[in-house]
Amino acid sequence: MKLKLSTSLLLSILSLTSFAQSASVQLDSLIHKKVFHYNNNHFEGEGWNVLLTEINKAQIVLLGEQHGEAEIPVFTIKVAEVLKPKALITEIDPYTARQLQKISIDTAGYSAYFKENPYDFAFYSYQTEMELARQMTLAHTDIWGLNEINFLSLGTFFNTLAGKAKLPANKILAQKRAKQYASHDRLIYKDINRYSDFIAYKIKPASLDSLLYAFRNESNECKKMLRDLKASLPIYANTSYQMRVNLMKKNLLNYLSPYITTDSIRIPKLLFKLGANHVPRTNDLRDFFEVGNLASNLAEASGKTSLHIMIFGKAGTVNQMAPTNNRVAIQPYDAATDKDLDMFKPFYSPVSDQEWVLYDLRPIRDAVNDGKLSVNRNLKGFIMGYDLLVVFGHSTGNRFIE
Repeated sequence: MKLKLSTSLLLSILSLTSFAQSASVQLDSLIHKKVFHYNNNHFEGEGWNVLLTEINKAQIVLLGEQHGEAEIPVFTIKVAEVLKPKALITEIDPYTARQLQKISIDTAGYSAYFKENPYDFAFYSYQTEMELARQMTLAHTDIWGLNEINFLSLGTFFNTLAGKAKLPANKILAQKRAKQYASHDRLIYKDINRYSDFIAYKIKPASLDSLLYAFRNESNECKKMLRDLKASLPIYANTSYQMRVNLMKKNLLNYLSPYITTDSIRIPKLLFKLGANHVPRTNDLRDFFEVGNLASNLAEASGKTSLHIMIFGKAGTVNQMAPTNNRVAIQPYDAATDKDLDMFKPFYSPVSDQEWVLYDLRPIRDAVNDGKLSVNRNLKGFIMGYDLLVVFGHSTGNRFIE
């Protein structure tokens, strides 16, 4: 009996050892380059062909980006040409999104507009971002904004409010705020040392309560604008990132409400373009779910699928968004020295200057889930949250419209 137990124990140990050896894989063995190139306004190559197949299978495509790189809006335009979405979903607020659709088709008026309102459209104040908005508008694709009210365009916000007000006293009141806020902030745009002085940081909830009282007999739209601005104040103060995420989800559901009934969920084709932290389908990056998870759930509830793609450039330049001076805002960039991206070294190291490379993260995700691969916690968050990764070799800092 003693010999039998020892033999059984030995066999168990050998079995476990064999399993451990077969279960262990290296990350490099799961990383497979699929190269494509951008030539003559077209993408072509193996990687692009795989992307075409994946995009055509999806109802919702979500791009998680590194902001400020001129190539990414160009890529987004090409994705939209394949997907043909009902809407482009952006990291701006709903009111700014409406204004963006109006301004984007007036190419002759860009320069004059941005001299007065350089930050009105956040990232869409960049040249290729505005071209993306123009192409979407010309294709009759809506632009939806999920963000809090743009704290750098309060002059335009109050001018819009004034245009909607019916009572003359309220029109004058909103116009006065618009002029006051715009003139205050315009002096700061080109001086990064004064960015903490923007008027949005000085507005008190009581001030908006007074406006809400003054506008109590105005339209529901006017009152909602003011409520939305009041709800944005804690986000300006950075007191709750979770509050911002919740607002993004709420705004998405507001846009989708016509497509959700008691009998059916008919989510249209949608293209998201947001910062990379916002669109993973899991909560592995943070302790809560971002808007990408909600989009994934809605796609599944409607019997469809979502495709989550992360994209960034390897090296070159990037626009840091501040100040509104291209000679200062555009800075050298290298993923290897970016603390948020250096973990992706196994993916960007093999990418040459003119290459675009597609990586399928799903086999890596499967290996992690099966316990065959252990990776850095932050890298794991992206692997679990995204399906595909696109890395392009040379990044160009997107230029402000001048």
